[in-house]
Amino acid sequence: MKHRVPRRRLWLLALVASAALAACKEEAKTAPDVRPVRVMQVGGPAAQAGAELAGTVRAHVETPLSFRIGGKLIERRVDIGSVVRRGEAIARIDPQDASLNAAAADAQLASANARLAQARMDHDRSVQLFAQKFVSQAEVDNRKTALDAAREAARQAAAQRDLARNQAGYTTLTADADGVITEVLAEPGQVVAAGQGVAKLARDGVREIALDVPEQLRGAVKVGDAVLIRIWALPGREIKGHVSELSPAADAAARTYPARVAFDEAVADVQLGMSASVRLAQAGSVTANGRIRVPLTALFGNTGAQKVWRFDAGSGTVKAVPVKVAALVDDAALIEGVRPGDLVVTAGVHLLREGQQVKRLADAGAGA
Repeated sequence: MKHRVPRRRLWLLALVASAALAACKEEAKTAPDVRPVRVMQVGGPAAQAGAELAGTVRAHVETPLSFRIGGKLIERRVDIGSVVRRGEAIARIDPQDASLNAAAADAQLASANARLAQARMDHDRSVQLFAQKFVSQAEVDNRKTALDAAREAARQAAAQRDLARNQAGYTTLTADADGVITEVLAEPGQVVAAGQGVAKLARDGVREIALDVPEQLRGAVKVGDAVLIRIWALPGREIKGHVSELSPAADAAARTYPARVAFDEAVADVQLGMSASVRLAQAGSVTANGRIRVPLTALFGNTGAQKVWRFDAGSGTVKAVPVKVAALVDDAALIEGVRPGDLVVTAGVHLLREGQQVKRLADAGAGA
């Protein structure tokens, strides 16, 4: 026997089901569409995560020490790491040849002085004879010319003697400043030419970081840019600095641009030869003409009307801001229309709408 469900109960069940369905639709309708986005602060501290290059601590002034004259190296008194003082002997070459040159110059000067004395006596005698009408004026003039020539020859011989004596003193190579020997370039027994390096001296004083800038970063680095320096021997410490030198020409072999980074603060623990990492300020930095650097992924819109999404941290919404693209540099764009410190969306820009509620990936624990 079939049991019939009363119509009143069926009506109540239908009413409950339709109410539940309406509630679900209302909840689905009112639930906001919150999208996670990646955000960066342009021109601010959050935008300083640029490329990181490896470098070495070097002295501001490094001098290759060399002899002024050539000769056989008979002694080297320093090694790598030797601390030297100004005027301290570094090396010596065989002084025999220089001593012989000095002796020969002394002899030449003595000979020139003897000829000068003879020319002076001949001139004086000609003047006396001319007074007695025994010689002509032409003879006196000849003796005067010979005396002048002998006098100049004596001066030349004296200069040659001084030069030879100086060269005899050049057989000992001395340090021209306080510092540390960082490289040895010649060994005893080797014949070195004048100007050939024997040792390299790193002068005491200013320390810098020597590094090489790759070609793809050359356009983003300029003298005066602020950097952060991390010395590997001093973990957990970052030192402020700036780019002090940048070569205009690339190294022929490595195809990189040699650069120097100076410290903006005194660091007593930094020693020569320590390894360092230099973090360059690139993405999101402000250029000299006020343009803002942003990733290409932050741009959307038509070719002639580019925009970026500006994130409002207070309301958690985004707003489209028209910008002018001034230039493209590698994987970034230099734009006008935003201010340093603005928060700009850099990922998922094509999935957003005006005033949409969004959530920063950093807030969700995924990192910015």
